[in-house]
Formats: sequence, structure tokens, C-alpha cells
Amino acid sequence: MQADENLLFAFALTFMAGLSTGVGGLAAFANFARKEKFLAFALGLAAGAMIYISFVELLFGALESFQKEGDDAQTAYTKMAVMFLGGLVVTGLLGKFMESITDKMGIKKSDLSNLTAEKSNGNKSKKLYRTGIVTAVALAIHNLPEGLVTFLTSMQDINLGIGIAVAIAIHNIPEGLAVALPIYHATKNKKKALFITLLSGLSEPVGAGIAYLLFFRNMEPEVFDVVNVFVASIMVYVSFFELIPTSIEMGHGTYTKWGIIAGLSVMGLSMIFLT
Repeated sequence: MQADENLLFAFALTFMAGLSTGVGGLAAFANFARKEKFLAFALGLAAGAMIYISFVELLFGALESFQKEGDDAQTAYTKMAVMFLGGLVVTGLLGKFMESITDKMGIKKSDLSNLTAEKSNGNKSKKLYRTGIVTAVALAIHNLPEGLVTFLTSMQDINLGIGIAVAIAIHNIPEGLAVALPIYHATKNKKKALFITLLSGLSEPVGAGIAYLLFFRNMEPEVFDVVNVFVASIMVYVSFFELIPTSIEMGHGTYTKWGIIAGLSVMGLSMIFLT
């Protein structure tokens, strides 16, 4: 069975996507990675990759599958549009819930753009350390659905799973920076900063495990189409309301723009060579 053959590879892809947060942790010790221009480009690149996959691969693929299952073109489109918009609403509500939690914990989205300017001193070290820990917790929660997305997509289409894993890995690198930079500046301990960063990323394999337990054994082919549309809505929401705004807030719109173009181009070309 194809799904059985993809199982280990799907787990491996999810694990590697999670480990990319650690790559961001390592990059925190390099001077070039602390530049906001680099972060703005990287976030734009991840957004472009996710947007391409969502609209060109997942939504079109689901639309074709609905038609193959017997729906006429209008019914198939209506079904896909309703599920996609519904997924955006659900994701938006979950995002609002997460914002309220992180606000209570004392961290805001703007903190990422401010991290590269922070300097360690006696007055700021405690605040920086707390910011890093809280960011790690918030990202660990945020990474759970990403692990689910990567795993379920890889189970049905390895090539598409690779594309999604790459996109998620790219945007996990700046997240790793967001965790490692304040902890390193506060403690001057590279091992500790890297360890905490890796822990936040390893929640993605946990998400894959949840997906396996909930869906794998009883998943019918039609369910994958619904999952694809919901996955697309998650990635579109993250791209337009998380990655791109955060990147633009850094004040380097040109780098964000070219990052998005690069992400679209890379994923478009990679899909050509992978199929």
C-alpha cells in the first residue's frame, strides 16, 4: 500500500522540518543571520513557497479530485471554496486564541523584529531570557499543526510533502533565531540556547504522531482532499497574516518582495523537477 510505503519517509520529513529550527539556532551565532535584511528575505521566501504550494498544488489538486469523484465543475469549485474559506475562518479564530495566550505570557509579534537590535546588559538579560523561553513555548504550540500538515501531505504524495517540508523548514529558521538570540544574549551559553531552540522545533514530529494516531489507519482517499484544502487554508493564513506582516515590519520591504518572488520561483521549479 502506497501510504504504508510513505510512512517512514513522512515521519523523516517532519522530523527534518522540525530540526530546521535548530539551524536557525546555529545561525544565531553568525553575524550575517542577525541582520534584519536576512530575516525579511527568509520570511518572504517561506511565504512565497507556501502560497505557491497552497494555490497551485493543493487547491487545484483537490478541485481535480472532487471532479474525478463525480462532482460537476461548479459543485467541485463550490465545495473547495467553502472548505477553504471555512478553514481560513477556523485558522483565524485559532490564531486569535493563540495571540491572547502569548499576550498574557508577555510576548508580541513585534518582538521578532526587535531581537536583532537587543544588546545584553545587566538590566536586559532577565527580560531577554524570559522572551526566549516564552517564544520557544509559543513556537512549540505553533509547530504542532505544521507537523500534522507535513505528515498528512507526505503520506499521499511524497513530492508534494518534500515541497511543504522545505517551505516549513525555511520559515522555521527565523523562528529558531527568535528563540536562540535572546537566550544566547542573556546567558552567553550557546549550548543552552541551541538546546531550547531544538526542543521548540521537535513539537513538529509530535504533531506527526498525533496525525498518525488520529487519521492514518482509517483515512479514506476522499478525506485527503478535505485535508489538502484545510492545509492550504492554514498555509495561506500563516503566509498573509504572520510571515509577510512580520517581514514588512522590519522595514525592508524590498527584501520581503524579492523573498516572496524567490519562494514562488523555487517551489514552481522544484515541482517541475520533482514530478
